[in-house]
This record gives sequence, C-alpha cells and structure tokens, in this order.
Amino acid sequence: MFEAKIAPGFGVCAEDCLEKTGLTLFELYDSATKVMIGQELTAIENFLRHKPYEPGVGIGIGRRIRSETLGIWGYALLSSPTFRASLATAMDYARLSFMIARMDLVKQGDEALITFDTSPLPQNLRKFLLERHLTVLFNFASVLLPESLAAKTTFRTMEYDAGFATVLNRELGLVVECSKRMNAVVIPRSLLDLAPPQHDPEKLAMCLKQCEALQGSGAQNTWTAQVQDAILSDISNAPTIKSVAQTLKTSDRTLARRLAEEGSSFRTILVRVRLAIAHELLTTTNLSVSKVAWRAGYAEPSSFMRAFTKEYGYTPGKAGRKI
Repeated sequence: MFEAKIAPGFGVCAEDCLEKTGLTLFELYDSATKVMIGQELTAIENFLRHKPYEPGVGIGIGRRIRSETLGIWGYALLSSPTFRASLATAMDYARLSFMIARMDLVKQGDEALITFDTSPLPQNLRKFLLERHLTVLFNFASVLLPESLAAKTTFRTMEYDAGFATVLNRELGLVVECSKRMNAVVIPRSLLDLAPPQHDPEKLAMCLKQCEALQGSGAQNTWTAQVQDAILSDISNAPTIKSVAQTLKTSDRTLARRLAEEGSSFRTILVRVRLAIAHELLTTTNLSVSKVAWRAGYAEPSSFMRAFTKEYGYTPGKAGRKI
C-alpha cells in the first residue's frame, strides 16, 4: 500500500487512496494489517484518479521503495551469493514484496531477460506499475551490481509509446524497444553469476528461513517480524531493545509492550535469531562449535551449548560439526 502512505507527498490525501479498499487510515499504519492484491490495485487506481498518470509518476513512487522498506525480503536479496540467486529469491517470496506483476527470468543465448507479466492487470495501470517495478529493480541492482549496469540496458515492452520510452531512458538509462510478446529487461547473461558486495551467507540463511515462515503464515507485519528484521540487519553490532526501538521509530517501553501483546519479548526473539544463525552455520559450514558460538554472540561456548540444546533438543555437536 505504498501509494496511500506516500500520497501526501504527491498532493493526494491518504484517505482518498483508501476509498473502496475496506481499509481505514488506522489500519494503513497498523503493522498487523494484511493487504490483498485487490486492495493494492484499488488504492493505486484511486491515487491515479487524483493524480492522473503521466510518464514518470511510477518512477517517483519506485524511488521511495528502498531495501530498508521491504524488511526481510529486501535483506534476503542483498545477502544473496549471485544476482541470479537474488532474482530467484525475489520470485520465490514475491508475496512478501512490492511486486504486483509476476516476474520471471528467461535465458536466451547470451542474454538474460527479466520479464514482468502485466497481462492480468487493468490496462490503465500497466505503465505505472512497470515504471514502479523497473525502478525498484534498479534500486536493488545499483547495490547488487554497482558498476555492471553502467552500460545501456534494453527494455522491450508491449506498452511502448514515445513519452513512456523517453522518460525511462532519461530517468533509468533504459533503451526502450517495442515488443509484441513481453515486457523484459535485457541484460548480458554473464551478469547473473556476479557476486554482490553485500553477500553474507549467515544473514542469507536466516533471512530465507524467516521468509519461508512468513510466506507460509502470511504474518509479515507483526511487531515480532519487524524486530527480527531489525536484529538481522544489525546482528554484528549487538542490537539492544533500545537500538531496535529507534530503528522502528518507537520507544523501548512501547516496543516491549507490543511484543508482550504478541506473546513474545525482545530477549526471546534475539536468542532465537542468534540460535537460528548458529544452527545454519553448524549444518552448512565447517566452523567449530566454539567459533559458531562466538559468531552467534556468545562469549562462552558453554552458555551457547546450553541455549542451543534447550532450543533444539540436541547438542550443537549433533548438528554435524565438531567442538
């Protein structure tokens, strides 16, 4: 529901965007609210009714959708070992993301095509949504492949018109071509196997586990999930409830109360995040238990072993690694 939240910055009231969505302004900012695709499309239609589409409006929206606004899904993409893996994660867990048009990856000879299927979407929203999707893709690509997309990239589209093409070229550097079959960003296939600078196998393992759990439950916006995201993004700096509360723009007392309402606590979440990272390291690397304990934030291996055994019902050594 990005359009409704940032609508005031475009001269549109958030309440106007929510008309006929069944959502209230309170629910828009309630982290527990689950937004369906139909509600999202209605909000976009409302937004465009008050701010009629012109080339570039979707780009303006897309530039405000950064990795930090996308929680665990965004962190998983940035932590992936290759651009190919990042795209696969984006598609596997699309329900946790900004995406409305289905995205696929097609390999043709030396080219890789990142496609967006807008055919099920209302005709009057397609250009806007393509602009939004393309801009977010390039937001991530600028971090994942900071120098590799410097050359002109081609975008083949069924929505071609001169104004649309001119804006995409000027704002995103895309060479826009008309296509009768698809909407596709075309890049050299060799880029798929480049390693992003932020690849972090520990964080990725934890992110993927959380993505799986969230996609299965549909509960991606709880306070517990937000705290997990914040801890993961700052795990190397020994996050505290105060630092996480600041990240979430609330007070530590309010955060503690919200977590208690969900039957959780900051310490419980922190311990589970650390132990989940440790479990992944024990089962996917050759690190000793002592080193895993340290990497998970435990000063003493004995404390780590007690916590691990309590959480999983077996000792770290039985996870397949040595002390």
